[in-house]
Amino acid sequence: MYLTNKYTTWYKNIIANAQSRVNLDVYFETHHIIPKSLGGSNDPSNLVKLTAKEHFICHLLLTKMVTGAHRRSMYYASYMMVRGVRNQHYTPSSKTYSIVRANMIKANKERPGPNLGLVMSAETKKKLSSSLKGRKQPPRTKEHAAKLGQYERTIEHRKAISDLRKSQKGMQKRSDSTKTKMSLWQKGVPKPKVKCSYCGKESSQMNYTRWHGNNCKFKI
Repeated sequence: MYLTNKYTTWYKNIIANAQSRVNLDVYFETHHIIPKSLGGSNDPSNLVKLTAKEHFICHLLLTKMVTGAHRRSMYYASYMMVRGVRNQHYTPSSKTYSIVRANMIKANKERPGPNLGLVMSAETKKKLSSSLKGRKQPPRTKEHAAKLGQYERTIEHRKAISDLRKSQKGMQKRSDSTKTKMSLWQKGVPKPKVKCSYCGKESSQMNYTRWHGNNCKFKI
């Protein structure tokens, strides 16, 4: 699967070094040795704990270790490592970001379109043409767009929109006591903690729903 080059050797060395560690007291992230997009699984033998920096470097190395469609997948993965909040413990340099961004653009250009090689029959073309006739099109020119922007809502129209929004859920008027309770809840009133059964961390209900439980990275 992987090419025989120096990048593959570096990748294997990082993985082997991480597997030989007994305790990892710093922040770490779980990495698939063989990425899932390349056929890897969630089996414990395919998982390893890496620091944020090691994790990011491994995904950069993976782009040099495969070819074709697999390389496009690794380009996407490395770009998500830069954009995602998971790597707040390691900030790549501007040069590294430019490389990852360029690879992302290259992957998009190389990705085959859904209609690549598709030959439409005369009947299909006719149906497609008839389905588009009469459909309102977006502004084609600046003059057209400016003309559409000249139409302003009347006072009655604005009032109707306002009344509709006020009648919808979440827009109803709240009593002063309800507003006071909501304000106190936001101003440091102790909130219940929920303990994750996978990593053992306690967090608020909001953070638990987002980062723990079924979404916990320790869940295998």
